[in-house]
Amino acid sequence: MRTKIIKIVVKCILALLFIASIPYYNVVFYSFEPNAPFSGEQFYNPYVNIKGNWIKANFHAHSKLLGGLLHGRNTSAEMYETYDSLHYDLPCLSNYNSLTDNSDRDFYLDVYEHGINAAAAHQLVINAESATKFDYPLFQFTSHKQYIINKLKTENNLIALAHPSWKNSYAFSDLEVLQNYDLMEILSVNATSVHSWDHALSNGHVVWALGNDDAHDNEESSCGLAWTMIDVSEKTKENVVNSLKAGRSYATRGWLAQEMNRLEEISVTENTYRIKMERPADSITLISDRGEVVATAINTDVLEYVIKQENTYVRAEVFETEEWNGYTKMYFNPVIRNAEGKIDPSFTEIEISWFKTILYFIILLIINVLLIRVIIKW
Repeated sequence: MRTKIIKIVVKCILALLFIASIPYYNVVFYSFEPNAPFSGEQFYNPYVNIKGNWIKANFHAHSKLLGGLLHGRNTSAEMYETYDSLHYDLPCLSNYNSLTDNSDRDFYLDVYEHGINAAAAHQLVINAESATKFDYPLFQFTSHKQYIINKLKTENNLIALAHPSWKNSYAFSDLEVLQNYDLMEILSVNATSVHSWDHALSNGHVVWALGNDDAHDNEESSCGLAWTMIDVSEKTKENVVNSLKAGRSYATRGWLAQEMNRLEEISVTENTYRIKMERPADSITLISDRGEVVATAINTDVLEYVIKQENTYVRAEVFETEEWNGYTKMYFNPVIRNAEGKIDPSFTEIEISWFKTILYFIILLIINVLLIRVIIKW
């Protein structure tokens, strides 16, 4: 009797594995070519034309669904009430693989978190028109991740890699080659992924930073810990999307979304990088390729640095402390070397490796045949 029960349990597990393997037939494998590092004698500066009209945004938070069985522990109304009390201009709920009804909000972007998989490879889809539920539930190779990104990407939306260092969901080897995403969530409650950001930048990928809570409740320990400041001429969806695409934003970590300083200017003149804050900061640090610190200053509102030829990008981190607030740390997007002083956000077509694709399908088919044989014959 015991042996019979064990057989039934094993067959059920094998049957579930067979079902979970079905989505894996919907993929192609790519011939990835690593990007060259940024190069050129000019610089793209995302802050060259900032208006100084900063709005505070969060693109990653969850509300209660199915009576609390999924996602968050509070209703959408309770989550919005909390973010409104913290003076957010643009709080967005990003429930898994579904759009939230926001018809009662005056200013909103539809956002959802795509991905329900053991690999924890998730993406935030910002300004989404609909929610794509397709995913690979178990393992994901780099080609699976790229195929999902390509499937999610449209002309009007933005794709952000969510908490990439959490569970190593996006390994450095992934970040060396992945294309067609716009943003990276470098700050969240789940993970700090600044090193992942530097790795992507060092490999020539134009990726801008996001700070988000990834809140699953409305407690003080969940909300207002990481946010994104966006410079817009007017508070419209189109302006928010365009500013995020251009990098006119920065990510902040802190407490209860309290700002302690703001950016006034970042400029590049004759290879000299200059950052100016509204008030003196405890420290300003400049960082370049592979996360190397190239300049630092304390108790100042200005830092200048002559960019060296080996610096393919330069970005700033500004640190503030106060007795009443602990600290805030601001992560500014990099100025990037290139030939023309501008970026190309167009979709990149990646060559398909038909040999790898066919070999993968053969191996997957053999595994599935063996699973079926065991289920039927054993």
